[in-house]
Amino acid sequence: MEENALISIKTVQEIDGESETIALDTRGKYAIRNNKIYIIYEESEMTGYEDTTTTIKVSDSRVMVSRRGRYKSSMDYICGQKSLCLVNTPYGEIGAAVTTEKIDFDFGDGGGVLSMDYMLDADNVNFIKNNMTVTVTKEK
Repeated sequence: MEENALISIKTVQEIDGESETIALDTRGKYAIRNNKIYIIYEESEMTGYEDTTTTIKVSDSRVMVSRRGRYKSSMDYICGQKSLCLVNTPYGEIGAAVTTEKIDFDFGDGGGVLSMDYMLDADNVNFIKNNMTVTVTKEK
């Protein structure tokens, strides 16, 4: 059963030794089914992905992030592996590689936290180091 939740997403990106923090607080849905965590929310104009639904599915050492709607994409984060993907953005389709270094998560009935460290390579030249933290709090 899906529950209403407050979802906070914070990503710290490091490029050439300089870091930038991107944060988003939104409402969405949260569920645990068959030992998998589902976090679902609507993107906004602020993120550049309006009219798009994002689903984060967490299981064991794998996180899948899929977008449906106006901007479709699917990214697979597997601890210790490199994954290739195509990302549909407001600027066109971009090929990328994601190398996942670490995935930690702790979820229960009231919500939880997901933290991931990964390297994003969009053009085989610019490597962007990322730490993404997703905090979910079930609404009462």
